Amino acid sequence: MAIAFAARAVPAWFAAAAGTLVVVAPCGDSASGYPAAAARRGWQSVAVTLAPTLRPPPGPDTVTAAYTTTVEHNGSLRRTVKQLRALGAVTAVVAGSAPGIDLAERIAWHLSLPGPDPAASLLRHDRGAQAAALRTARIPAPRSMRTTSLAAALEWARTCGLRSYVLGPAAAGVPVQPVVCTSDLEISAAWPDLREATRHHSGSAHLVLTEYLPGRQYVVNSVTRHDDGGPDHIITDVWAETRTRGGLPDRSDLMNRQHLLSRALSLYVLRTLDVLGVACGPVSSRLVHDNRRGPLLLSALALPAVTIADAAAQAATGHDRFGEALNAASPPQPVPAQPAGNRHRVVRVHLRPRDKGGIDPGMLRTLRELPTVVRISSSLQRPAGGATGGEVVLSAAQAAAVEADYRAIRALEHEGLHQDSRRQR
Repeated sequence: MAIAFAARAVPAWFAAAAGTLVVVAPCGDSASGYPAAAARRGWQSVAVTLAPTLRPPPGPDTVTAAYTTTVEHNGSLRRTVKQLRALGAVTAVVAGSAPGIDLAERIAWHLSLPGPDPAASLLRHDRGAQAAALRTARIPAPRSMRTTSLAAALEWARTCGLRSYVLGPAAAGVPVQPVVCTSDLEISAAWPDLREATRHHSGSAHLVLTEYLPGRQYVVNSVTRHDDGGPDHIITDVWAETRTRGGLPDRSDLMNRQHLLSRALSLYVLRTLDVLGVACGPVSSRLVHDNRRGPLLLSALALPAVTIADAAAQAATGHDRFGEALNAASPPQPVPAQPAGNRHRVVRVHLRPRDKGGIDPGMLRTLRELPTVVRISSSLQRPAGGATGGEVVLSAAQAAAVEADYRAIRALEHEGLHQDSRRQR
């Protein structure tokens, strides 16, 4: 196990070798990230899509344009594995979205490729199962209950006697917003809608009632490669998230890996990865730090954490998110280390939309020209109209330069970066 040591490079002979990457249920940014990484190695990429009856609606559209071949999974694992074998030797199998984690692990097992035990797949994407496993292993975890029964949830809450709880989906990564509840009445009122939304998006009606843990949240990204000595976990990057008083996202800062808090979070995650049965591949873990109990896992998802700051983060840390995920999912190969990144400060600034009137073109040009701006989200590419939320990525060697541009962005918002649609009429 390691904490963000030097990133790992792919040897020239390995990069040129032929191979086949299978991406299960490719959606969102992972859909294009994986085939691009495979192409750099000279591999072909195969998309395993889910039949409409198996696809939890609605969600990101399945993207297959970048793939060499597409295979549809209709519910028969035997049929899907047979079709993949007919394409030739498969080098690696990865999940392209949360709905693909279970199936990807089962396909990898049937093809005798590196991977975790598919019988315990819930541990890689279910918050309730994760908390229970950590408590069994005597690792600090939030008090919680995973259930489909409102009566059982209320009884558990009465037994705990806490001031506040968070009710949300057991499945990590689904677009269902958890609700903070302070009484039996509020839990009962939120239950029906949350249960239906969770079932609709994940296919499971399981909810998790968890103790409310206020404070800043952190995201710790890791990649695990299986070698002769067992799983080797590497922490690639750690992010600290800040929210406004109203609970809106404010900024996400790439933390210095030598910082004491960053190391404490990393060491905790390294312990949880073993308990969650992570044998290879990427995991994005969300945590909160309690003053008395230390780090506590809120959720872990066995997918690469894709953001618009990935290029800047890779330059700063030396870690290639998709490339290392492919290395991890492949049969063991000798992979030498390469020098670490440039150690630049990286900040994702979350803009605060006020209306749907669009972005002021002049102010957007000013924002683009700020010295440390390295990327802006696609939602800001069309300033004439539409939703004005989005992100701006700042990166520089000097922290003061990044902070100056952060304040400049907030000043632009105050001065009218977000146009008011009522004034445009």
